[in-house]
Amino acid sequence: MITEAFLNNCFTVILDKDQKIPKTVYRDIANIMSFHKKKEKDDIAIPLKNKLDCLEKACEMKLADNSNENIIDSLLAGEKYKPLADFIVSKLNEQVDEKEIKDIIKHIKTRIKLMDVFANYDKVSDFIEVVKNGSFDSMDDIVFDYEILVKKMYANLRENSRDCEIESSSSLDLMDDDYSSVIEKLKKKFDIVNVVPTGFSVFDNNVLRGGYEKTRLYIYAGGSGSGKSTIMTNCIENGLIIPRITQEKQIYIYITLENLIDETLMRMYQSIFQRTTPQFIYDINSNPVNYVKDKITQKINQSNSTVVLKYFPKFSISPTDIMMILDDVISQYKTENIRGLFIDYLDLLTIEGKFEAYRLELSHITSQLKDIAVAYNIPVITASQLNREVYTKNPNAQQLNMSMMSESIKKIEHADFIAIMSKDDTDDSLVHMKIGKNRGGAAGKTIDFRVDFSKYKFLNGYEVNNASEPTRTNEVVPFDISSTETKQFNSQFEETLEPSNKKRGSVLDTL
Repeated sequence: MITEAFLNNCFTVILDKDQKIPKTVYRDIANIMSFHKKKEKDDIAIPLKNKLDCLEKACEMKLADNSNENIIDSLLAGEKYKPLADFIVSKLNEQVDEKEIKDIIKHIKTRIKLMDVFANYDKVSDFIEVVKNGSFDSMDDIVFDYEILVKKMYANLRENSRDCEIESSSSLDLMDDDYSSVIEKLKKKFDIVNVVPTGFSVFDNNVLRGGYEKTRLYIYAGGSGSGKSTIMTNCIENGLIIPRITQEKQIYIYITLENLIDETLMRMYQSIFQRTTPQFIYDINSNPVNYVKDKITQKINQSNSTVVLKYFPKFSISPTDIMMILDDVISQYKTENIRGLFIDYLDLLTIEGKFEAYRLELSHITSQLKDIAVAYNIPVITASQLNREVYTKNPNAQQLNMSMMSESIKKIEHADFIAIMSKDDTDDSLVHMKIGKNRGGAAGKTIDFRVDFSKYKFLNGYEVNNASEPTRTNEVVPFDISSTETKQFNSQFEETLEPSNKKRGSVLDTL
């Protein structure tokens, strides 16, 4: 129900001349007015309806950048709003402090969330009625309808929260506004503490600005067997082995729709300890049941980090489900402790709703993954398939290109980073890579990686300046915890920092 007190407060915000009010607030008020006009119809008293109409029109004019004086002159030119003249003038001359304005805006945001509840009320009511009278075709149908209903409501709530979270940095007047909040956001975004190293110096030093950045979406696109899953788990493993002084545990989340949990654990163990599959089988058969856990926890203990592994069948979860998973992990570990979200892989996710074509589905999924990166302030790293061209042409690093991305060009548009990958057709230990897009560093670079697939390990990567005679400009540093290798990693990483940043000490000290 709309109240006159709420309408009066909205007029206070709209006609305030001392505070800088975000345009989104005017949009929210207009949406609330429109919603209640449709919802309550003839239940709104005539005097109140007149004030509601006037407020809705004033919002429309505010969104069109009209001044208060022009708005009042326009509204009071006709007879409809003349009875409100004294009220409008009093609101224009009203003195309101910043705290009161903030309280009113907060209440407006709450009303927007309440609209989401009302918007789903009819569907919820219908669902409850079907359950009560048992008029459903099957248990499968009713459970499916319930899941869709809950996910839709959850997605609406998250979308509303996301709008509120990014609103503070969505507008900036270069002449009149204070830059401090925006500058602080930039400092945090590019502070080395908030960058997640991949552990591959060819990436961290030459391609990325030290590693994965928060709010960005990274995609490794490759053909089958090119090492998409392996390079993602290797990046996690490298982070787990870096010594890190931190009071709170740092969390990597790995969601796989490709390999089962036992397969993922086996591959990570083999990679960390450089063991082949027969050697892994020997380890688990000839040692106590906790041998693998003890080895892994001992190895990663100095990083105060862990990985939360989740497996789901293909096409069984959506980006909304992923948000629920994130919220569950965050409830235990806090948002600021999430180092990164890894999803294996994008093309195996599903989406709520129906789309005319699969490419539109993939576009929507990619867009939502980018939204997750922004809303949760974390890097999101995933993989995608290439089209059949990669199998017929057997391209080297320099021949890889973005046109090989399968199905949807929108995957490219929504992503911040795309690396195209292909295994060499004659050398199973060689993977070619082309950096096709990179908003956080250099694009167009070509890289070759030496890989030991028997141990699921990317060994070293180097830039390729000539297809026939590759020049090794940067190789990966192994992350065994020894003083020599730690110093080597520190020195290579710090060469990429500005002199002003070097005073912070080594990256390992910082992390």
